Amino acid sequence: MPGAFLFAQNKSDSAKVLQKVTVTGERKHNPFTAIVPVQVLNHEALLQMNAENIADAAKYFSGVLIKDYGGVGGLKTISVRSLGGLNTGLVYDGINIADAQTGQVDLSKFSATFVQSVELDQANPQQIPMPARIYSSASILSFTSSSFNTANFSKAKWLAGINAGSFGLWQPYAGVYVPVSKNTVVSANAEATWATGDYPYHIENGMFSQKAYRTNSDIQSYQGEINVVNRFADSSTLQTKAWGYQSERGLPGSIIFFNDISVQRLEDKDFFIQSRYLKKLNETTTILASAKYSSLFTKYTDPNFLNNAGGLDDRYTQNEMYGSLSLSHRLGEYFSFSVASDLASTHLSANINSFPTPTRMSVWNNLMIEFTKSHWQINASLLNTNINDKTISGTAAVNKNKFTPAFAIGYKPDPESPFLFRFFYKEIFRMPTFNDLYYTYNININPKLLPEYSEQYDAGITYSKNFNSSVSQISFSADGYYNNIRDKIIAVPAQNLFIWTMKNIGKVRITGIDLNGQINGKFSADLKWSARIAYTWQRALDVTDPLSSVYKDEIPYTPDQSGSGMAAVFYKIWSAGYNILFSDERYTLGENDPTNLLPGWNEQDVFVSARFPFKNFQTIIKGEVNNIFNQQYDVIHYYPMPGRSYKLSITINNL
Repeated sequence: MPGAFLFAQNKSDSAKVLQKVTVTGERKHNPFTAIVPVQVLNHEALLQMNAENIADAAKYFSGVLIKDYGGVGGLKTISVRSLGGLNTGLVYDGINIADAQTGQVDLSKFSATFVQSVELDQANPQQIPMPARIYSSASILSFTSSSFNTANFSKAKWLAGINAGSFGLWQPYAGVYVPVSKNTVVSANAEATWATGDYPYHIENGMFSQKAYRTNSDIQSYQGEINVVNRFADSSTLQTKAWGYQSERGLPGSIIFFNDISVQRLEDKDFFIQSRYLKKLNETTTILASAKYSSLFTKYTDPNFLNNAGGLDDRYTQNEMYGSLSLSHRLGEYFSFSVASDLASTHLSANINSFPTPTRMSVWNNLMIEFTKSHWQINASLLNTNINDKTISGTAAVNKNKFTPAFAIGYKPDPESPFLFRFFYKEIFRMPTFNDLYYTYNININPKLLPEYSEQYDAGITYSKNFNSSVSQISFSADGYYNNIRDKIIAVPAQNLFIWTMKNIGKVRITGIDLNGQINGKFSADLKWSARIAYTWQRALDVTDPLSSVYKDEIPYTPDQSGSGMAAVFYKIWSAGYNILFSDERYTLGENDPTNLLPGWNEQDVFVSARFPFKNFQTIIKGEVNNIFNQQYDVIHYYPMPGRSYKLSITINNL
């Protein structure tokens, strides 16, 4: 305070030694300062969108295509920068979620209700130490639950609510976070989803048109998890998560004019338990040990399938044991390195005659070195992957042992500059999946399939700066990229259209630009606002065979332009917002004929919510109108998406 002076007392009997107080908190990193492209949706952003699951959130990232077959129960898989869903790793609370059978995970299985943040990293995430398996993907989609926040072990927290919406949607949920001691906290949450999915759609076929309702699009699903976090006296932490999911859903078929019969059903029963132990040995060295057991059960039925058994009733069970040990160490002032070694054993069994019953042993070893000084940040990594398959019957794939490098560099003109220039290169491969190698309905399976290789190049610039005005922060990034895929695995007809074989004959070249921007501000202490945009331009071309009629044609489902936008205002207890997703036209087949062109689309949503505080809890009521202009469109050809829909949410919590 100006003009005031404080004098210290010299009397020794007045001196006291205060107990040490440690203040901890979650450090919010700025994704626009990373040397590789990073996009993040925090908890506040997730609340602004119609995100019932992780797939709905990931749609708002640039460079992302969510293959959505429609409705709450429709399967949803991700492709980043047109590299395909099999090249995108999925990480939940620091450990991979994998499916060796199909190579990609249905993102609709993972609810966004209890997620603290969703993050998309190109190339390698920058945190160390980290399991080696995470480095084995071209990009990483990770999401983090609030259960593992070790900053507050003193307060019990709870939450309960329900979503109700169009097409028979009911989604109750509840969670609790209970400190059982000063160093241990237990949390649990659960969510159920019921939906009929019988939304209307239109079919146009020349001079004929038909209005119909989607059939066999219902779902019943249940998921829940229990988390235990222990923080020990030496500051180490042990995090354990047990997660389960069960669903029974219809698989709506493609639309055929005047024929809406669809009878295929899918049942899933998934479970995993995982633990992570993080310990700082000293000021320069940290170790991370991770372990996981997962079990995936899938039942697919099709009573109309033409066979001697009178239909299909295929049941698959996949079990995996996984372990990882990683270490990071800081060398002097400028250098750090990390080493990691992971091991996984994956076994797939089925009730199908003559099924090969494969077991895959996978070993990943990774070395990363990082240099940070003033204007520069550089890191390089080398990943060794060893894959060994064994089968009970038939021929197993040959062993694979590959080294793949990655390199990233960032430069700031000045340590305090808001600008950052960045570049990365990464080479990676993905092993053929169990379905690629051993799917018994492909009579001519090919156990000699080679891995599918991808090379990624990226160069970009970012800008991020804080202000003391009505605009508090502006962040922007622009990245140009080039991807090259060789030995692409594709299915081609063998003897006839009903007997296929898998071959390495594909080559794809992808060029693109990703733009991302975010701006936050406030007009007063009570009136705040925020906005973000994501935009992608890209060309993904088939360059397999110069003599082919499809040479340099665009590969299916790769729009030239796509993107998203979000804007929200916050005034006292009220908030309101507007979201948009859009996609340019794209081809549905490799032959770029006008008859294969699928029209572009945009979907616009609005919401209003209010928070009513009480003495010991608060109530939040939110209303949404999604696809407000009732646009009729397909993401996947002949799989219509819902038109206009409504949703009301009520949440009670003491957070």
